[in-house]
Amino acid sequence: MQKPTEPTSAQSEPLTTGRVLRSTYEIGTVLGKGGMGAVFLARHLRLPGKQVAIKVLHGAEEVSEEVALRFRREAEIASRLGHPNIVEVLDFDTLEDGTPFMVMEYLRGEGLSRRLRKQKKLPLEEVFSITRQMGAALQAAHRAGVVHRDLKPGNVFLVPTEAGGVVGERVKLLDFGISKLVDSRTLMTLDSVLMGTPQYMAPEQAMGHNSNVDARTDLFAFGCIVYEMIAGRPPYSGDNVAELIYQIVHLEPPPLLSLAPETPPHVVTAISRAMAKKPDDRYPDVGSFILDLTGSPLQTLAEVKPEQRSRPANPTAPPSVPRPPDREEHIPTVGMRPHAGHDTSSPAPSAGPQTASLSAQPLAPARPKWPVAVAVGMAVIIAFAVAFFWKRPDVTAPAVVVANPPSPPVQPQPTEPVTPPAVVVAPPEDVNKPVDPEPQPTQPTEPENSTQPTVNTKPKTRVAPEAMPDSVREDLAAAQKALDASNTAEALRHIRRSQRTKITGLSFSLLTRVYCQQHDLANSRANWTRVPATERPRVRQYCSQYDIDL
Repeated sequence: MQKPTEPTSAQSEPLTTGRVLRSTYEIGTVLGKGGMGAVFLARHLRLPGKQVAIKVLHGAEEVSEEVALRFRREAEIASRLGHPNIVEVLDFDTLEDGTPFMVMEYLRGEGLSRRLRKQKKLPLEEVFSITRQMGAALQAAHRAGVVHRDLKPGNVFLVPTEAGGVVGERVKLLDFGISKLVDSRTLMTLDSVLMGTPQYMAPEQAMGHNSNVDARTDLFAFGCIVYEMIAGRPPYSGDNVAELIYQIVHLEPPPLLSLAPETPPHVVTAISRAMAKKPDDRYPDVGSFILDLTGSPLQTLAEVKPEQRSRPANPTAPPSVPRPPDREEHIPTVGMRPHAGHDTSSPAPSAGPQTASLSAQPLAPARPKWPVAVAVGMAVIIAFAVAFFWKRPDVTAPAVVVANPPSPPVQPQPTEPVTPPAVVVAPPEDVNKPVDPEPQPTQPTEPENSTQPTVNTKPKTRVAPEAMPDSVREDLAAAQKALDASNTAEALRHIRRSQRTKITGLSFSLLTRVYCQQHDLANSRANWTRVPATERPRVRQYCSQYDIDL
């Protein structure tokens, strides 16, 4: 029998078994509950056998605007990072009453906190495997400008895997709910407010200095987790939060060698540096910590940096010349193509081809070949004319004016004529029509596929309007109207609804402007990479009034 579907109090479950969300997800059992909401197991109605986990906040009337915004941002961050060691977010929507929910992949396995309760200490080989995968996830987040701020064993999930007949384990990093976007002013976090789990907080976080939180704050918590996996106990423990914070800020944890004497010295040194009280004394990044801890660096796929994608290829180019559309989404996965070797903007790799050497900008369109042919023909005619006048004894040779500073006259040489750009031929006493010197600066030996930027004076063809269904066009028009009224929440709702029907370039143009109005630098840059070239000048100008440089 099915129970009533609406909650009766703040403590009641927001959903019940059998309820269908958005005609897609049927709610099953409860996987976990907390003070802000619950996580449910659900099945996908159109994909038989597909199970998902749905995280739902309590009723809309009980959710503050800040909590709802953090919840939405958690979904967007996890979805945007798209890393194999970060839990995958599949969907985000709201219930009929406005209560937000997110759909995540359903993970089978156990949390690191549960394993530590069972085993206490873990073998060093297992510690290294878990640590390297956690490090890979954190490195991806930090490169995207995201600080987790709540690293703890409870947010690390261990999933059994099988590949190639070998059974292994994959680490999944969970819960970006209180993560911080570097250089973002979307949420103004107040100082003197504790955010995170006290037992694994860095000193600057424990003292409420949230404006000083950065990637090194995650590194401190990361070191605490590695310490616990080896020692069998957390580095700090107290009867209350005040005592715990005092220890974190002022006291050193028990020596690791006293709890695990078999620990290699380099491991002890690496963990101690990661847990330094002052951020400047810690490692500068996660990769350096992993290298010292395990003895081998993290290996990641080559990627184009966001700064390279968002900035124009030629800063000195006139703003009136539109840039070709970016194709950053395809660059990291393109194979080694022959034209990659023609890029002279960076030195050639020393050992094998690398995807990082591919330019983030598309190749310039091929120039017409007839100007080159005309220039070559004119150069040949001029060369024959020079040779002809030199060899005839009864005709005065034309004067030769060298472009270089004055020098003694050059004796005629029966060798190959000089290159046209260095010589200007003058007519003999107005006998013949002056030779047009314009083709001479053309270099006939320049490769036809050169990527040097050229300014095309011919009128450019108009780009056809983007094709989209009427419903999508109406949603985007409503989003534009809401944006003009500074109602960013309403604009986001219309944009997201349009993207469920069709992903369009105009929707990313609107998304970027919405995030610029919210002063959200990270999300603005993330969506900027998919804004069409025809929209970029307008979007860049719009965001500049909010002090966001794209």
